[in-house]
Amino acid sequence: MSPLGETEAWEKFKEKRATRREPAKVRSISLNTGWLRIAAAFVFLIGGGWIAYYLYDQRGGNPAELVSIKTTNTVRVDTLPDGSIVHINKNSSITYAGDFESRREIKLIGEAFFEVKHNEQVPFTVRVNDINIRDVGTAFNVKSKQQNTEVIVESGIVQVSRSANSIRLTPNEMVRIKPEDKQLKIEKSTDRLYNYYRSNTFVASGTPLWRLVDMLNEAYGSDIEIANSALRNAKITVTIRYEDSLSEILEVIRTTTPEIHVNKTDHGFILK
Repeated sequence: MSPLGETEAWEKFKEKRATRREPAKVRSISLNTGWLRIAAAFVFLIGGGWIAYYLYDQRGGNPAELVSIKTTNTVRVDTLPDGSIVHINKNSSITYAGDFESRREIKLIGEAFFEVKHNEQVPFTVRVNDINIRDVGTAFNVKSKQQNTEVIVESGIVQVSRSANSIRLTPNEMVRIKPEDKQLKIEKSTDRLYNYYRSNTFVASGTPLWRLVDMLNEAYGSDIEIANSALRNAKITVTIRYEDSLSEILEVIRTTTPEIHVNKTDHGFILK
């Protein structure tokens, strides 16, 4: 064969080989997305567990653990984890998180008196209804009744906030807040009647009769009515023991204020 013939034959051979070569096959790998999701969730849970453990260890308590103290027919006195003392009135409750010492926040239902241990770095906050009561170290009383809130400061300074409104209360000052109130108004606290469930006495010193009657009805679950409107603001000065019966208490009030007449009914008492 001539050199030219050999060259032509070689070129034809390469062309045939190129046409016969099969294209490379690409195989797709199908992954089960369900298993992938389970694996990802498992990794997430493991990581979240270590984070939770770290927070628990560093903060000295379990933030998810809630402590709740409730009362029914008796007053209860408790010492909180930070050393503060709380007096919880009847039919009331407080709730706080397990890491209380690093985040001193309490949710209150009902009434309680707080003697707060000073800690300037961690303020003490009481939440009731939609109101925040905050202080650093003081003693104050908080009462919530039918969505109405009353805060009375005995010592120290307390900041009371609701929405964008905020006021500061000093000793012997108070604020009464109704759901419809738009502003917070500071008033003078002229008596220590709020203290009855701590001291077991009602101390009235020039106290309006209506105020004393309201406290007695609240404390005893009674129904004392003032029928004579002229008597509502009569000034009462008397010391009453919480352990005494209502009949005995009203007799004491009658003897100190002769113009008051007491009538007993099937449901309670009427003052005329």
